[in-house]
Amino acid sequence: MKTVRVPSRVSARSRVFDLLIAEFLDPLKAHSLFEEFLQHESYNRDFALKLISIARQRSGVPWDLRRAAILMLEHQILKLQRPSIAEYELLFDRLNLTQITANHTKRLRESVLQDGYSTTLLRPFAEEFRRRLDRLRRVHDRIKGPKTSTSALRDFIRIARRDCKLSLARYLFTSQDTVDEILTQLDITDGVRDVVTPGDPAEADIPPAADYLPEFESAILRKLCDRSEVFWVSESTSSEINSLVEYPLTTVVAVIKPPGSNVEFEIKRAGRRGDHPLGVVYVRDGYMVPPSHRLDGGSMQGLLRYETAAASRFAAVYRLIHDCDAPMPRYVSRTTIYSVPVRGGQAQVIPYFTEPRLFGNGYRGMRTAMRGSVEAFNAEDNRHLPDLPGDLGLTAQFLSQVTPAQSILCGTSSFRLDKLDEYLSIGGAEKYYRDGLGITPSKFDEKCFADELMEEILGVFRPPRIRFQCYEKYIETAFRVPENRAAANRIYVSLLREAARFWGTLMGVRGYTRGESCVARNVGLKSVWENGQWSVKIVFMDHDSMSFPGPQDRNFDARGTLGIMFLDENYLWGTTTPEIYASSTASYLRRIYRISRALESTAHEVARQSLRDAYKKTQQRLLTNPELRKFFNEDFLKRLLDWDTLVSSYLRASPEERSSARWRDNVKKMLTASGYKRAPFESYMATIQKYRAFLEKYRDLYADENEKPRGDKERRATR
Repeated sequence: MKTVRVPSRVSARSRVFDLLIAEFLDPLKAHSLFEEFLQHESYNRDFALKLISIARQRSGVPWDLRRAAILMLEHQILKLQRPSIAEYELLFDRLNLTQITANHTKRLRESVLQDGYSTTLLRPFAEEFRRRLDRLRRVHDRIKGPKTSTSALRDFIRIARRDCKLSLARYLFTSQDTVDEILTQLDITDGVRDVVTPGDPAEADIPPAADYLPEFESAILRKLCDRSEVFWVSESTSSEINSLVEYPLTTVVAVIKPPGSNVEFEIKRAGRRGDHPLGVVYVRDGYMVPPSHRLDGGSMQGLLRYETAAASRFAAVYRLIHDCDAPMPRYVSRTTIYSVPVRGGQAQVIPYFTEPRLFGNGYRGMRTAMRGSVEAFNAEDNRHLPDLPGDLGLTAQFLSQVTPAQSILCGTSSFRLDKLDEYLSIGGAEKYYRDGLGITPSKFDEKCFADELMEEILGVFRPPRIRFQCYEKYIETAFRVPENRAAANRIYVSLLREAARFWGTLMGVRGYTRGESCVARNVGLKSVWENGQWSVKIVFMDHDSMSFPGPQDRNFDARGTLGIMFLDENYLWGTTTPEIYASSTASYLRRIYRISRALESTAHEVARQSLRDAYKKTQQRLLTNPELRKFFNEDFLKRLLDWDTLVSSYLRASPEERSSARWRDNVKKMLTASGYKRAPFESYMATIQKYRAFLEKYRDLYADENEKPRGDKERRATR
């Protein structure tokens, strides 16, 4: 514990001061502010305005105290009586949220609509504003003036450290304030901006990701990306959930959660802690690692370029089809790594991997892994890299294949489904604290952890009114609170519906992800403030295996696509076996939200309809929307429905009809009429027969709009 000279007016035995001395950089200033805060049991205008002033001070007031002042301000505002519209107006003025219109009336700035509110009218905005702050009522209600318990005060201070939870921080911190604070928690080295190849059709006509963000987040993002530097996890980067800069456990990315925001930025990848931010791995746990994992702690430039192009193109296509954003992140910038952080500074990548004095301990093992990786790259590509001599030559061969790079994304979620499931299960708090953070949790820690997780998956969480004794029992009881149970059921159904729409759209453009974007470890949940209320969204991430036809593709390669679509289906819905279902995204969602079998069945029916609607809508838009058609080859679009027609005809026909010359001739004539130089009849037929079970399961996707759907007894739901 740090030594602090305590003035006579502050008792070292004060329970408040004893708590603050361990939590704040300047405990004396913190004590003065908290003492005043606890004296105001009702709203006080002068104190509220003082808190605004403190929160805005860029010098003389530490960041941690500015955050505490913001949470105190939110506490004060919640004590306002609802009819006090004049007081709200004053506060909105001081927060720079209002403007005078041309007809001399006062309204909220249009920018609040981007911030997630649905109106600029003063009174309804005040209601939504209060609703947003009310999310943390579980913390505010425990503040009882001078009689506030130590536990309640600790909870208040803990939430004050969660920048993203402080709704008003976006109006009291500047973007430069925020970037300056972010950079104190990362190591920084030199990099070179990786630009889009001129004329690349994959990324053409797609607006920059920052254009879609609210002003505050956009400004932060631009300031980070304009630096053309590389950001690395440092020893000061926290792994606590909802930190301003977080190094999520078991990952090699860093995420940034701006103050007062539900937008998350991801730095992919940000290296590993310790002496070797970048390393080389060839074998792990007795198995040869995939090519993309041989550069340990970093990303390969080629993969980042591919992922950016594929995901950005699909996001643009999705928006043109559904008139809304795809449930996936946007790719903002890429930087080629020029230097790596080393003890006392930075080293260029080539010397870092070549010179023992720069790499340090583990050099020999790294070089052995590098040689194995180079040999594997040669074998996999069926070609040989230049046989360059010496240690420098080996490094050059390796780097020519991996080219270390980093990208920044926005709209990700660190709350991946596999982690949420683990954390909400028996022993989840122990796994997070003891195994992850290396500390022994108290019951207070466990309760706070449970509250934050529940708030993330429910949007708004109402804690059970029980004394906390057991982590698992607390979560179980929390799900039985009527408001929480209703929210969990509603959100679960909405998430399955959205997942089905995402996959139905991908299937509609004849695409797949090889399961990579659908596996639970790459799917996350995110609570968002949208249209004046809290909701929960699903986010599909890691699109380095996403593929669908582009301007150069004239035909649908059914043979090469169906089996890979099958992988997406299994990772998303797990329809093959009960064991596979247990590890699917759908099953993770059922466990996370503790869903009954009856609701699960209903939700899968909803998802099935959403899947069909998305698939049909995608086809209709592909045939009619000129902007959308620019992303595809004209021949591909002309032949879009040929596959559906063939599949539908095959599934409707009896075995005798399929074997008849008449049926086969009719199908061949249809394909020939579509302009195929070599009619793909035999290839298509072989593919249909091989994947008949899959196609039967989704036959309503391929059926004509006028074809009568089968009844529930004739088909299975998505599961």
